[in-house]
Amino acid sequence: MYIEAADIESTGRVDACEPPRRLLVTTRETDESYRKGQGVPPFDQSLDATLTADGDQTILVIQVQGMPLDKIAFYGAGWQIHAENLAAYLAGREGNSEARWDELVPPYQDLAANLSQ
Repeated sequence: MYIEAADIESTGRVDACEPPRRLLVTTRETDESYRKGQGVPPFDQSLDATLTADGDQTILVIQVQGMPLDKIAFYGAGWQIHAENLAAYLAGREGNSEARWDELVPPYQDLAANLSQ
């Protein structure tokens, strides 16, 4: 598979697809995309998304493995923003990723520092 977003291009594969409940993919940023950006060197990342019915709602759980631990604060903030933007979209609102990033990164950095001690 090929993934293109505003600031990253990745390739990957679908490791498991169990409609409508589960999708497991492995992705890796392309070398060309990495050279254009300022992120970490490319690494394999596994994303496991599951959907579970809960009454008239659905619970989405995303588990991510393989990311560099020294960058966990940035990935944590990013994934939280993605989840919040999805909720905003479903509610008919817009998210504000840039402002939210500035709010979230410092607490995630504090959490990561405490976990590494």
